[in-house]
Amino acid sequence: MLWSLLPSLCLFSFVAAVTPGPNNFLLASSGSQFGFRRTLGHVAGIRLGIIGLLFLSAIGIGALIERYPILHDVLKYIGIVYMSYLALKLVFKNSVLQQGNAHQPIHWRQAALFQMVNVKAWAASLSLVATYSLVSDYWLSVLWIIMAFTGCGLIANFCWVGMGKAANRLFNTPSKIRLFNYGLSFLTIATIVPLLFEA
Repeated sequence: MLWSLLPSLCLFSFVAAVTPGPNNFLLASSGSQFGFRRTLGHVAGIRLGIIGLLFLSAIGIGALIERYPILHDVLKYIGIVYMSYLALKLVFKNSVLQQGNAHQPIHWRQAALFQMVNVKAWAASLSLVATYSLVSDYWLSVLWIIMAFTGCGLIANFCWVGMGKAANRLFNTPSKIRLFNYGLSFLTIATIVPLLFEA
């Protein structure tokens, strides 16, 4: 049964991880500014945070959120505030970059904690556990879900870092870098707007 679900699980995991969202836009920016190696901690933090979400979903946080919808709203608005902060940080980094000061990429702990208020990551985690877990082999199926989402998520995240690094060859002046990060900042904010009007 687990093997028969694996292709569908992997496809859903990859689509959920590769679609545009705040994590991926921030990874593209980090890949552009810091390169692949220095962005690995950011990627690792995202994956660790999402493993935590999958585990929490599996032990019943999803049911708690369904019972008390206010928890979802609290998470949503904390996430909106933090995503807005990260989007503005992209703009702020541009001005510092022009002054030639060194920057640090997002630390793995920051990236992991961000997943706790990332509505997209929660939605994907809850959907995966609800859809692909098996009553007969519950925790084994949860382990497969975690492995599939981690593996597919790593591939998707590396794609975005690679796109950012490739963009760095095109955006090789301070003004072009500023334009690139403004664009990513705008796209990050654009992912927030639908959350504001969510029922």
